[in-house]
Amino acid sequence: MLVPLKRHAVALPALSLLLFAATQAVAVPAVAGPQALPGKELWLFGGGERICSSVEPEYCEASQLAAAQQFFARQQAQTSKTFRCDNKSLQLLQKLPHWPVDAAPQARRLQVLQALGAKRDQIQSAAELEQLADQLKLNGDEQSAIEDSCEIRPQRPDGSTARMAVYWPGTYAVTQDLFQRFVASARERRQLRQPQTPVTQKPRLLLITASSYNPYEWVDYYQQLFQAAGADVDWLPLEPALSQQAQPWDCSAIEAGRFKHSGQLRRAERYPELAVQQQQLCRDPKAMADLVEQADVVFINGGDQSLTLRALTGPDGRWLPLVERLLQRVRFAAVPLGGSSAGNAVQSGRPLGDIAMISGGRSAHALQHGALAHDIDAPLCRLSQSCGQVLADEQLTYRPQGGLQLFSLGIADTHFRERNREGRLLRLVQDAKAPAGFGVDEATVLRARFAPDRDGNGQDAMLEVHGSGAVWIVDRTAAKGDLTLSSGAASVAGLRVSRLLPGDKLHWQQEPASKTEQSAGQGSKEQSRQVQYQGQLSCGTPSRQPATQVDADAYAPLALPGLSVRWQLGSDGQAMACQRNDGRWHYLAQPLSLQLNATKG
Repeated sequence: MLVPLKRHAVALPALSLLLFAATQAVAVPAVAGPQALPGKELWLFGGGERICSSVEPEYCEASQLAAAQQFFARQQAQTSKTFRCDNKSLQLLQKLPHWPVDAAPQARRLQVLQALGAKRDQIQSAAELEQLADQLKLNGDEQSAIEDSCEIRPQRPDGSTARMAVYWPGTYAVTQDLFQRFVASARERRQLRQPQTPVTQKPRLLLITASSYNPYEWVDYYQQLFQAAGADVDWLPLEPALSQQAQPWDCSAIEAGRFKHSGQLRRAERYPELAVQQQQLCRDPKAMADLVEQADVVFINGGDQSLTLRALTGPDGRWLPLVERLLQRVRFAAVPLGGSSAGNAVQSGRPLGDIAMISGGRSAHALQHGALAHDIDAPLCRLSQSCGQVLADEQLTYRPQGGLQLFSLGIADTHFRERNREGRLLRLVQDAKAPAGFGVDEATVLRARFAPDRDGNGQDAMLEVHGSGAVWIVDRTAAKGDLTLSSGAASVAGLRVSRLLPGDKLHWQQEPASKTEQSAGQGSKEQSRQVQYQGQLSCGTPSRQPATQVDADAYAPLALPGLSVRWQLGSDGQAMACQRNDGRWHYLAQPLSLQLNATKG
């Protein structure tokens, strides 16, 4: 049933909710103009989707594991990585301009080369190489450089590269459902744009793998996944080695640029077929632009959202022309865009440039030390000695102007409850003065369908949760206080938090800033305008519950070195919530406050 929320939340007429949904789902006549198209639709996957594949058979449904293994054998699929450090590998490591350690790099390089030389030409499994890395106490950059230079290309008997294989029947039904819904939405929206297209024709999905350190690695995986889910798949092979060149691109310089911008070695040798495909598209910019024009839906993989942005922008920091066109099609031509993990987080922001994109950090450090606006270094930057400011690994960092500037309601975060990220997201929302934050659990999707708007700053959206986890929402538009520990204590109150589970829906509406405010550069005033809610929880009608029982783990008091953290959910010790059969709680717009106190130790 619909649950009107009191105080901070204002119930919207039920008719408005129904009319909004109708504009998102009902087909229009062939004569309808562009104004009949629905607004942008975004799918924020939380990451950790369990997909049965040859490289992750532990994610196969138990009853299907034997059939999956037989399928992988028939496909001659890649099942793991193997390595052999030969003379070419060792010479490449010897010639690197700088060994990626801070102290005594040449002595360290000699030590590592001697250890690798003792196993010269021996084939090693990933586990054996990991054991060697533990013995030598290699850092992540050292290990990545060695893996790149020594990795063996897995081959089939015909000489082609063995590829990862996805076994769709062995993938859990809840995961299948997520991807099938995504593809089905693309088909429905295509029919709104092109009613003459046969409904049976598969939608074309544009795959972007730029979030990965190695953009080649997961292409085969996602192509098979989305083909099984009902789409035809095109790969857009953008990466910093290409995009960070001045145009027109020098396609022969990609491999050298890959080392400069991403610290990668010998990737074209390892993935020759994909390297050829990338070269062909690089030399035919029109063909690459056509992929954007033909796309019915877009998907961005997981990895590092800062890498994604480097791949989609030129050396001047502006969107590549074909990326600008892609964003226009998502905003105004009813082309859905989805992304998992980093592909979720990169969607944050809006054209006003006042909603940040999270780029890293952990909750404990974030609560104590706050957030820092900081550009993340390129991978393996120590190889070229191009690293910037050295930060703690746990430091909460963000990009103030956001990412793709598509998810215009607030800051998006991922792997949420699994990694206890409530603290870091709340701290970033508070420090960056964002209106809200949205944290998506693993194997879960937040589907956001926006009402049409003219400028991409939409604040009127229907939110739905699918999958097996939850979505946590913090709304700070009525919050008071800050979390700066200048006097040994800090607090913020007036927050509103929601925990939505699969089947839950929420109409999110925030009054936009006036044109006068926007033209005067006062768009940030929009962040203080309160949100109106109308929600529908699949568990029924919320009732008053002891607040200490609702989300007890998320809001447990914390005792950190030098800091105590205390959350208070609800009012008068009570929270309005309802419980699912498995014990998980749903709630909408419940009061939340946070108190920080410096301690000794």
